[in-house]
Amino acid sequence: MAQATPIIACTYAEIALKGRNRKVFLRKLINNITIALKGEPLEAVRHVESRLMVHLTDPGRALEVTRKLKNVFGLQWMSPVVSVPRDQIDDELLEDLEADREPRLTEICKVATELSAENRGTARNFKVETRRSDRSFRLKSPEVSRLVGGAVFEATGLPGKMSHPEFIVNVLVLKENVLVFTGKEPAWGGLPFGSSGRSMVLLSGGIDSPVAAWLMMRRGSRPDFVHFYSGSNIEEADVDKIKDLVKILARFASVPLKLFLVPVVSYEMRAIGNITDSYDMVMFRRFMVKTAARLAWRNSCLGLVTGDSLGQVASQTLHNLGAISSDVELPILRPLIGMDKMEITAWSKKIGAFATSILPYRDCCSIRSPKPVLTARARDLLQFSLKMDLEGAVREAVDETVMVAITSE
Repeated sequence: MAQATPIIACTYAEIALKGRNRKVFLRKLINNITIALKGEPLEAVRHVESRLMVHLTDPGRALEVTRKLKNVFGLQWMSPVVSVPRDQIDDELLEDLEADREPRLTEICKVATELSAENRGTARNFKVETRRSDRSFRLKSPEVSRLVGGAVFEATGLPGKMSHPEFIVNVLVLKENVLVFTGKEPAWGGLPFGSSGRSMVLLSGGIDSPVAAWLMMRRGSRPDFVHFYSGSNIEEADVDKIKDLVKILARFASVPLKLFLVPVVSYEMRAIGNITDSYDMVMFRRFMVKTAARLAWRNSCLGLVTGDSLGQVASQTLHNLGAISSDVELPILRPLIGMDKMEITAWSKKIGAFATSILPYRDCCSIRSPKPVLTARARDLLQFSLKMDLEGAVREAVDETVMVAITSE
């Protein structure tokens, strides 16, 4: 059996493209890794030659730690590795080269063959991929791959295949160590959670808005959530599904997530007799956006996030999107704007939110007028706002808002 490994090598994504502020993103990423691995036998997270090495005191937890690291935004892939000290390799290699004989790479070949025997599964062929971060290593990458590949073939009988192999042995030559591993667990990439400021997400009970929130989290945004419920007080609200959706998203967060629960009775009371049926939907959306903006300002959020997809429903025509938020000063981010429903649903399934999103739930928007206006004008909505005292409805709603902190546990 291959020796258990207490090290997990992690490659970060576009952080590598950052300039002078790269260290800021790396500090945030390392901090998020440390939080994600709370309770695990973590010894240290070290930055080694454009990689992060997660050192554990208990090798038996490597696979579970790898699973947790997948949800840390900013990482591209990770893998449990076996680290072979360079001094063991360099001394033997120098001796072989000076004696003009075939290099042995004994320790590397030993680890590679053990890992192959343990992890090959049902693979019918293999390939060795070698990368040299340290170009001063005396053998070139193809030569290392040939030598290690020969040892694996001799030990396992697997034939080599250079194109589309079923099993890959990776060898990474660093300055102080050589890492050998046989699998890469992909992560989500993106930027470290919390590195791009805070945002306020308008969260419904459907498929779209949780995906929008997740995509912004992957870009480093730390979200607060606002949900609007029917009823005059929180005791009448049926928001367990909403809390469950935030709990799912909290798996990808390094801090508890805030959920603001807002009653809509202040809008409904003022809309009666002041808003025509055809304008009720867009005016209600305007009420939600204005209230979310007020809460965002109070909680130091720099923008709003919605699950709008252009043309998907009546409130999401270009005319209506522009009219609803014509006087909102905060930027409104719409990461789903160019996606269709199938694409959004696919993302929902990937992040684990779909099963909860499709549970029965009657949100506030579903009870609005069935025939809303499609080409609303900003000046008309401003007039309706004055007529019904929309600002008063927003103030009252904000005053009645209840905040809940939610974690993934």
